[in-house]
Amino acid sequence: MKLNRVLMTKILLVLGSIYYFIGAIAHFFGLTIFPFFSGTLYVPYQDTVIALAAIILAILLWTISRDPVKNSDVYNVILIGGVLAIIFSVIILLRIDFNALNALDKKLQTIIEMILLMVYTLLLWMFRPKKAK
Repeated sequence: MKLNRVLMTKILLVLGSIYYFIGAIAHFFGLTIFPFFSGTLYVPYQDTVIALAAIILAILLWTISRDPVKNSDVYNVILIGGVLAIIFSVIILLRIDFNALNALDKKLQTIIEMILLMVYTLLLWMFRPKKAK
């Protein structure tokens, strides 16, 4: 079965929504979706705020997935957000001394998350919906 562009876009958006919802749960409860966890970096206040932002992003991705063509303007905002998140990941890697925090696993996690985000953003860009004229 050949997937068409819109269906592939919907699948990518739903998968992103699920990922961010799971991430929200992980941040809220101080869990991890990676096989390692640096408890020294868990801060309930910041992680709760991150959970809220992740839930909002999950809802936004889910909403766009219902009709990516109609929501193509918001879809483009998501693409810009993906690029910004990649840039911020690079800044985190350059600014944070993970050795001093005794959190080298967190550095690896940041690298893995950045690579996954690069792939996800690239796929979203490749399958971006064409606005109906």
